[in-house]
Amino acid sequence: MDGEAESVRVYIGGDEYSIKGDVDAETTKRIADYVDRKMAELQRSLTSRDKVKVAVLSALNIAGELFEYRSRFDEANQQLCEIQEIASKISRHIDNTL
Repeated sequence: MDGEAESVRVYIGGDEYSIKGDVDAETTKRIADYVDRKMAELQRSLTSRDKVKVAVLSALNIAGELFEYRSRFDEANQQLCEIQEIASKISRHIDNTL
């Protein structure tokens, strides 16, 4: 590839978009499909048919998921650091004992 971003056509909320991004076409399509599904789920639970409202509320829900996953990642990373420190102490103890 020559460094030029590939344009990908996707459908979100019934509208077609041509998207250029930093990821491959398949990933762009998967992301668009995810957003489309989230919007459709929210649309079914709302009485309003305002596409902007559905889009904003969907974006907030997706951002909430992102924040939750980041929090979980940070917690797991902290636990990993603690385990690595314990393993390092055990290894030093074994080396000193031998």
